Amino acid sequence: MAIELPPPTLQRGRLNHSTYSEFEIEKEAKRLRDAIKQPFRWSFETCMSIAPLTLEINQLKQEKDVFLIAHSYQTPDITYGVADSVADSYALSKEARDAPQKTILFSSVRFMAETAKIVSPYKTVLHPSPEAGCSLSDAITAQDVRDIRAKYPELPVVCYINTSAEVKAECDVCVTSSNYLKICERLPGDGLIFVPDRFMGKHLQNHLAGKKDVIIFDGEREVHAAFTGEKIRTWRRRTRDVGMDLQVLSHPECDTDVLEESDFVGSSEVLMEEALRLASIGKKDLMMITECGTTDRVLAESKQDLNIVGACVMCRHMKATQLEDILQALRDPRPDQIIDLELSVIERASNCLDEMFRLAE
Repeated sequence: MAIELPPPTLQRGRLNHSTYSEFEIEKEAKRLRDAIKQPFRWSFETCMSIAPLTLEINQLKQEKDVFLIAHSYQTPDITYGVADSVADSYALSKEARDAPQKTILFSSVRFMAETAKIVSPYKTVLHPSPEAGCSLSDAITAQDVRDIRAKYPELPVVCYINTSAEVKAECDVCVTSSNYLKICERLPGDGLIFVPDRFMGKHLQNHLAGKKDVIIFDGEREVHAAFTGEKIRTWRRRTRDVGMDLQVLSHPECDTDVLEESDFVGSSEVLMEEALRLASIGKKDLMMITECGTTDRVLAESKQDLNIVGACVMCRHMKATQLEDILQALRDPRPDQIIDLELSVIERASNCLDEMFRLAE
């Protein structure tokens, strides 16, 4: 019943690699294999093929003083091969802000790279894959926010971090999956508007029932919308029949029926921490209701053997970035790979993010 994760992404072969010795490549391949810890998917031969790329990327980072950060949903060759930091949206936005380097390369989707630019306006922020968007971020525009604010002018507008810089500029406070409950509880008044994720909005409505009214927007992220409570119930029956004690861990972007069937709900980082905790106390049968990248990290960082069952869902936007894209952006970034935002948008969106940092502490 073990989960079937997607195969490694094949490199496109569009870039000429720098020349490294056979010894250097073999040493790097062993490092990659041992870090990723998935020998059937990421074989030694596969690691040998990408080793020249990771060697040059890591060399260029040092030479050009670049801080490379990657979201948890990126592929293991990026998260364990070249990233200086891997985490969820909230942690990475803080790291981008606090990093001493003057150049940030953000291996992720567009709105995350924009967020790095908002919190670090005087740094150069590189985004290797400009086409890597987000179905949730694309679900709402700045005009949508202005329209809903006009209907409820007395209510603060809370936006999920999965939004564009222009949308953040129209909102009062930004939140992430790790802090949205805490921040919304702390906001003054007896109501708020939550955009754009309707599933998180429903969860928030239930959490604040009797305390605050929550107006929600009708957006969703395609990855977590694919999961259903019925799928979880089916897997519980199947695993129970063979004597397994299945623990279901879900991301709050899922629908209410999924969260109600789950044993634990949390952000990407919190899900990984809980999975590792469960493994440490002998609970090895896990179902991860989130993007496949979190499962990759759990498998790599667990000291215990795990039996992860069910099916993760791969985000096509997150998986758009490959090592070759990162290498090309480090060598000679194209204009569309350099995040450029209007100063007025940065200033207004910065207020939204600053309020998040203030209320989350």
